Amino acid sequence: MKCKLWLLLATALLCSSTLHAQSGSKERSILSLQAGPTLYTGKLIGVAGNSSSLRNGVGWSGSYTYLVGNKPTIKVGFGVLYQGNRYTGDTANSTDKIQTHYFAPQFSLYWLKQSFSLYFATGTGYQLYKDNSTVYDKPRKVSMNKWAANFGIGGEYRPFTHWGISAKINYILAYSGEYSVRYHDREWTVQPHYPSHGSDDISQLSFSAGINYHF
Repeated sequence: MKCKLWLLLATALLCSSTLHAQSGSKERSILSLQAGPTLYTGKLIGVAGNSSSLRNGVGWSGSYTYLVGNKPTIKVGFGVLYQGNRYTGDTANSTDKIQTHYFAPQFSLYWLKQSFSLYFATGTGYQLYKDNSTVYDKPRKVSMNKWAANFGIGGEYRPFTHWGISAKINYILAYSGEYSVRYHDREWTVQPHYPSHGSDDISQLSFSAGINYHF
């Protein structure tokens, strides 16, 4: 009998939470944590070896968004985004371990429909780029920190009052005309297009999924 009562209570709480989310809640803040595969779509400059696996990596992200607006189906969001990516590759005499960290303020536009939502987000910020590589077992470090911009689309299914399941496609657009190298206790700057002032595309595309917390 007690088991049945606990089951009925849990079912009632679940149904009430779902109905509350569908009817639209007043929570305006969203914390999001996601992870998934990434693709290095730009040019691999400054790498120790041109491994075919170096373009495929893994990424993780966290964001905060505050929603404003009086319309129940359309909201504007302001917040911040962090995204990290990691790429690794090996050749016969070298290894590469690329890590990028992107930080940016972000603007977003949300379309809300009961427990579902879609959004577009964009921002501009700064990307930290590090390649901790080795050449003939000797450490080699490359850094290439640049301004960048992000463009993303995503969606969320929100079955509960405070929790939702989300997915996103995000593109980080970045260019670099130079990078610094440290090898054999020496450090220097490389300009691939010297004496011109050209830049190479070092952009990345990510696909991620995770959870959202509304409060």
